Amino acid sequence: MILRTLLLADDESALGRTLCDTLRSWRIVVAIDRSSALATVKAHRPTVALVPLDPGGEGVATLGAILAEAPACKVVMLDGGNDRAAAARAVALGAHDVVPRTAERAELALVIERAHHRHALEQEGRRLAGDAPPTLRAVRDAAERRAVLDALARVDGNLSAAARLLEVSRPTLYNLLRQHGIRTA
Repeated sequence: MILRTLLLADDESALGRTLCDTLRSWRIVVAIDRSSALATVKAHRPTVALVPLDPGGEGVATLGAILAEAPACKVVMLDGGNDRAAAARAVALGAHDVVPRTAERAELALVIERAHHRHALEQEGRRLAGDAPPTLRAVRDAAERRAVLDALARVDGNLSAAARLLEVSRPTLYNLLRQHGIRTA
């Protein structure tokens, strides 16, 4: 059996023991701080990483370091304080998911398995596409479309407010809507 690699960037030994008992088909490597997590990512190339979401921001910094080194790694943040703003920020910065630190063993295992499955699907998609990186135009278009949709969602579809939020003129916003096939009410 091929063991999959999970990085646990946390020094809480109870969680490590729980994961070892629950995830028998995984090799679990533990890192106690950001620098050791980064060294572990370089050495073991985990498909999934568990990182605590702490109020001091160290978890978000660890998330950024991991994704900078291994962009395909799925980072699941462990939220201990139910800080919704920090969780939303982590997801915006690339976290795959945020789960409560107190989640049941089976729920945590399911989240980890799902993250690994997503990683495998993305790898397969890149392989089928010939592993060619996206063009700059495609990346720019996708980012533009996400920004317009996000702005519209924030202002409940108000086009003038969305244009102000995006810092573009209304005619430019209309062109972007047409270009990206976005319909408004």
